[in-house]
Amino acid sequence: MRNESGDAIGDQTWSLPLAWVGFQLLIMSILTIGGVSILVQTLAGHAGPPLWFLALWFGALGWNVYWWLFRLAYRVDLVGETLQWKAPFNSGALPVSGITSAGRFFGAFFTCVLRAPGHQSLVVFTQLRSFDPMLAALNRLNPAVPSHQ
Repeated sequence: MRNESGDAIGDQTWSLPLAWVGFQLLIMSILTIGGVSILVQTLAGHAGPPLWFLALWFGALGWNVYWWLFRLAYRVDLVGETLQWKAPFNSGALPVSGITSAGRFFGAFFTCVLRAPGHQSLVVFTQLRSFDPMLAALNRLNPAVPSHQ
């Protein structure tokens, strides 16, 4: 984690290692290739799993691709009073003043979800690096954000 102080408010950056993003892409690619391979073999008449298994496989794959590649942020930057975030295939921004709460994603211990009405919630995977310094910086700007998890 890197702290950068660029102005009176103090800009802050939190990020996962870039290798983590590559790992996510690798895993999702392997699961997609495996699923397509099994589907092609099954449709070609070779012995394979039942179709309900393939439906379950692709449903779970779609869920994971959506969350890990489009929703979970690997980088969060506090610039002035705006929180900018990046996921592998998506990005966005939240006004810090609009954040109304912080919590866990489906109760998962290593996550932090920042909620702001009218904006897409920001979901951060915090297992590899503590998000507490970012929460403390956000708390200084908006007391609705807890200073730690």
